[in-house]
Amino acid sequence: MFKEIQNWFDERIELTKTIEEFNGERIPRRGGWAYTFGSLLAFLFTVQVVTGIFLLFYYVPYFPIARNATYFIKYHVVFGNVLLGIHLWGAFTMIFFILIHMARVYFSGAYKKPRELQWIAGMVLFSIVVILGLTGYMLVGNENSWWTINVLTNVASHTPFIGGFIRIIARGGTETSVLTMQHIFAVHVWLLPGIVMLFIPIHLFLIRKTGHQGMALEYKNSKLSDDDPNKWRHPDATVPFFPDQFYKDMIVALGVFAIVYILAVVIGAPIGPMYRPLALNFAPEGDWYFLANEELLKYFPGHGLIIFPTFLIPSIGFGLLFVLPFIDRTHERSPFKRPAATVLGILFLLVLVYLTLMGGEPKAPATV
Repeated sequence: MFKEIQNWFDERIELTKTIEEFNGERIPRRGGWAYTFGSLLAFLFTVQVVTGIFLLFYYVPYFPIARNATYFIKYHVVFGNVLLGIHLWGAFTMIFFILIHMARVYFSGAYKKPRELQWIAGMVLFSIVVILGLTGYMLVGNENSWWTINVLTNVASHTPFIGGFIRIIARGGTETSVLTMQHIFAVHVWLLPGIVMLFIPIHLFLIRKTGHQGMALEYKNSKLSDDDPNKWRHPDATVPFFPDQFYKDMIVALGVFAIVYILAVVIGAPIGPMYRPLALNFAPEGDWYFLANEELLKYFPGHGLIIFPTFLIPSIGFGLLFVLPFIDRTHERSPFKRPAATVLGILFLLVLVYLTLMGGEPKAPATV
């Protein structure tokens, strides 16, 4: 019976051939656990989509009601507290591992020819995931959400030439209103996930076309010179994706999900107090991945300098990362033979960690 079903699908879509081609993907033998981050991120995004769909059954994107709807989900819906917690901690975990994934790609030189397009697609996905996180905690509808929206839209207004237009589009007018929540909801639920679902297949397609690079050690037996791009297409030793890499991906995904689930049950998703539009002494607190940018504001006091932490520094940093494959065009992959790139990468991570830790300290009311 199963053979007949298989034959039926094979006659129409060549299902068996497709599965064999997928399973036949070759993965570098060394460092297989480090290659699980990509599959983990796809898994975590799926978790976000699934939990988000269930939350939509009860959530109302209307500022006077949004916080109460979130409260209702947390305390009156069966497993609502767990769903909220998984959605929150899943988002935190996804952003954390996408940073780890990008760091691994950077230090292994896997962004170089012929994998430039993979890096660019990954940078787009990274940007969208961060914006998803920012828009997500704006939708809680509590006091922090209200003032975060005001602060971030004011930050966006410092973008040269189009800043005022961006703020009006984001708010749905000159002031934060009911329409603002509708705009953020549409961006978070429809626009950004749609872009992610478009770029994930593109990213996977590029990986299948150019292959996993792996570590420089996996090319030591190659007869081609380091300057030959073809050398970096095929490592010395590989293993099939299934079952070798597939089992590693499953173990890591289930292990991380177990941690997310425990955090969701033990800590949950804080709701916070109802928003107070006139509470001018309130200091909004961003999520951990935005604390570094908030900390930068302290180093550029005054209205005339605010363009540096709000626009210039983030834009220049992101722009350099985006075009990194076209700046670093050397063929060397090993981090030990690229001292300048390795030291710069380590310094960047240290500064990022420092700013994040300092940004977590109590703040005065924001006036951006």
